Amino acid sequence: MTTVLLIILVAVISWTAGHRTARVQIIPIGATLADDETALSAADEQLLGEWSAHLDQLAAPFDLPDDPRNAT
Repeated sequence: MTTVLLIILVAVISWTAGHRTARVQIIPIGATLADDETALSAADEQLLGEWSAHLDQLAAPFDLPDDPRNAT
């Protein structure tokens, strides 16, 4: 029983020491933040343009002329 507890204690100490001394390196892969923001802004503008065109198409039958006397 003492041997099992000793093995567990050594494992815990080793695990803790290993994780305390581990070095974490952040390696960026892919686009930078500026590239992401540019792509998202372009996608937003495209989506806004598509929605605007769709709304114009839906509202076209209900458009009234600016001056009803000049209506054809």
